[in-house]
Amino acid sequence: MTVTKEAPKNASAPPSMLSTLTVNVAFLREIKEASEELWQLLDNLKSLRMRPISIHMHPRHAVELLEQLQDQLALYFTLEEYYGYFKDPMEVDPRLSERADALRTEHQTLYLDLCGIVDRAERLLDQRKLASLTRHIVLRFGAFHEQLKSHETREDELIIESLDDDIGVGD
Repeated sequence: MTVTKEAPKNASAPPSMLSTLTVNVAFLREIKEASEELWQLLDNLKSLRMRPISIHMHPRHAVELLEQLQDQLALYFTLEEYYGYFKDPMEVDPRLSERADALRTEHQTLYLDLCGIVDRAERLLDQRKLASLTRHIVLRFGAFHEQLKSHETREDELIIESLDDDIGVGD
């Protein structure tokens, strides 16, 4: 699938300076399917979140899972951006450009949000504020997890739409 990021209507840049973006569907799908450790960490943290007493009883384990998730998410987003999104293709489909660009841009926002969650969790653990740590993980990780799921769903929809564009959809 190929997309274009259009310049604002009042932009004075010549047409040759418009940025284009291509999504490589095959690589993007492969990265998602091969990221088992990331999905397992998310499941483990979701399970902990559903049983807050587990976080309170094993706070170091909960924080270590968050730290591992941070590392895996950094790798995952790096792979997606390096192999799943390409700039300046020869063919361009402008209909999907804003969606592709927005999804790619969300990687940084999501990652920084997780970094904030991890940093605060580490501080709360160091201060032995276990009730606050438990509440922090339950609430903040829960919100982050929902945002990440929404992002992944929209990326999956973009992949499907891109495949439909590339191969056509039967009547």
